[in-house]
Amino acid sequence: MTEPTALPSPSARRITVFIDGSEYDTAHHRATPAQLRKIPNPDIPTDRAIWLDIPDAPDRRLAEDEPVDLRDGMRFFSDPQPLTIFIDRHPYEVTRKRMTGQEIRALSTPPVSDDRDLWLDVVDQHDRKIAADEVVRLRDGMRFFTAPGSINPGDDGGPR
Repeated sequence: MTEPTALPSPSARRITVFIDGSEYDTAHHRATPAQLRKIPNPDIPTDRAIWLDIPDAPDRRLAEDEPVDLRDGMRFFSDPQPLTIFIDRHPYEVTRKRMTGQEIRALSTPPVSDDRDLWLDVVDQHDRKIAADEVVRLRDGMRFFTAPGSINPGDDGGPR
């Protein structure tokens, strides 16, 4: 005669949490940020803080040894990894993954003036002019350059 199968205890129930936008299934019901770092592959580096995403309220940075009771659907994120983009060959470190053309223009000191256009240098394709209100999805190493906004063909800019 076989023994009846025991029902799983509530603590053995698996839950889903989100870390940096990705979904993870876990049996953990309590974890510290140090433990949350080990859920994604690769691990989240220890120099990046772990935050609890709180809907309709300010998000909260978690202390490294702070235990958190996990619930299904909880969302966490880590400090964003900085990206380096270039404007007119000068490097700028940013932590946002999306910025408008105007926000990119404001990175340089002084900001790119309104009489110049901002262009994205696209390898093996035509470069693309970036409008002030256009949202650009940034990647590490992206290169932008500026050029005069209006060029008069044949005008050498000399005195008349």
